[in-house]
Amino acid sequence: MMRKDDLLQRALSSATPGDENSDRILGAALAQAEDFGLRRFTVDDVARRVGLSRVTIYRYFPKKDQLLNALIMRELRRFLTKADAVIAAQPTPEAKLVEGLKFCVTFLRNHRLLNRLLRTEPEFILPHLTVKAGPFLGAARNWIAGLMRAEIAAGQLTLPDEDIEAAAELLARTVLSLVLTPDTVLPVDSAEGQQRLADLYFTPIVHTLRP
Repeated sequence: MMRKDDLLQRALSSATPGDENSDRILGAALAQAEDFGLRRFTVDDVARRVGLSRVTIYRYFPKKDQLLNALIMRELRRFLTKADAVIAAQPTPEAKLVEGLKFCVTFLRNHRLLNRLLRTEPEFILPHLTVKAGPFLGAARNWIAGLMRAEIAAGQLTLPDEDIEAAAELLARTVLSLVLTPDTVLPVDSAEGQQRLADLYFTPIVHTLRP
């Protein structure tokens, strides 16, 4: 049976051919999708943008779906790698939570391709983030729960094991809601506003979980 965190594991472990051409192709594919969406996305347009022949592109990605899948995996891997680095650099559980949440919300709310799809072609992505979001939420929950368990193992937090996944899912759902519904009175688009939210609501939660 496939685990719900397979999506993140696939993103972290998936590898495209590691040479200059593959990087250029994926970069051109991202720019093409950002500018024109997925409905009008073609390999011919990517080839013209990157300055390579269709034959060369098909040598790396034999089908359009494989190119799009590689693009999605690369963007997800970029997000996870940066998020892990931000969180690992923080000295305390409070800072890890606050800076991790700030990074995730800011990165996703400003992701050009994600925002374009949500705005102009929601049929491609919205079901997977709403009524069919179980696998995505499961993957995000497992990722956050893993970070929480690491803090618990290091003696930085105390939380019963049966409560870890519920707490992790609440955080994942908070981020997802702020991404899917950008209009909000919460001051999430400025550093000062994010810090005020953290001071009022998130840092006190971590304090209650301190040993």
